[in-house]
Amino acid sequence: MNKVENFYKLVQEAHEHQTRCSKAWLIGGDIIFVECKESAEIELEDAKEDMKLSQELIAGVSRYGTIIDTANIKSITKEARDWYSQVQNDNPHNICVALVVNSFYTRIIANFFLGFSNSRTEMKIFNIKDEAIEWLYDKLKNS
Repeated sequence: MNKVENFYKLVQEAHEHQTRCSKAWLIGGDIIFVECKESAEIELEDAKEDMKLSQELIAGVSRYGTIIDTANIKSITKEARDWYSQVQNDNPHNICVALVVNSFYTRIIANFFLGFSNSRTEMKIFNIKDEAIEWLYDKLKNS
């Protein structure tokens, strides 16, 4: 079984956690997979709730990677983007973030996060989720 097949198998076996705007799974003990809910309109309180859930999922984990599927985002406020970025930059345990996009709009949102040159977390945008999964596994293996 290759990395991508294994990932999807683990997603099926993992417990799904939900916030108002997203679903999240802890995969293999070192990957957080986040999928935005249909027509998600993310505000600051949603961003705080999402990051609180992520922190709970990785409590006690020394290093991990994150895949965020942004395909269903309808909107995200500037305050929420700023919160995500600040918390992301403050977390030395998150090795890498793969952002999966499917439209011009979600690419603009993803590019906002890549604009932080001082980030200690490596981030990359992908159009294809399977490529994001492979990249994330490689980053975790080599870090």
